[in-house]
Amino acid sequence: MIGMNTSFGRSGIQDWWLQRLSAVFMLVYVIIFSYQLISADSINYATWNALFSETWMQVLTFATVLAISIHAWVGLWIVSTDYIKPTGIRNAFQALVLIVCLGTIVWAVKIFWG
Repeated sequence: MIGMNTSFGRSGIQDWWLQRLSAVFMLVYVIIFSYQLISADSINYATWNALFSETWMQVLTFATVLAISIHAWVGLWIVSTDYIKPTGIRNAFQALVLIVCLGTIVWAVKIFWG
């Protein structure tokens, strides 16, 4: 039996595409977010609150948190399979990364819709 595959996609090509698409999505978010801040008259609590009270911004930010989690999982899975050779340590590391990624997603849900 060959080891358990714990990558996000089913193949290296899918992981490669997930990595690239999530990076592009994060870039688009940074551009939109930067534009919103630059175009604001002043940056204070009221401006910040108004921006994140908009449903489109909440959805976009949550989607970006998902993209960050996917990007981190794929990247760290690849690094761990390349450089952490002892199976137990590698599996523990991957479990920790997965818990952090899922915890971040749950935390984002709680922040935006909790």
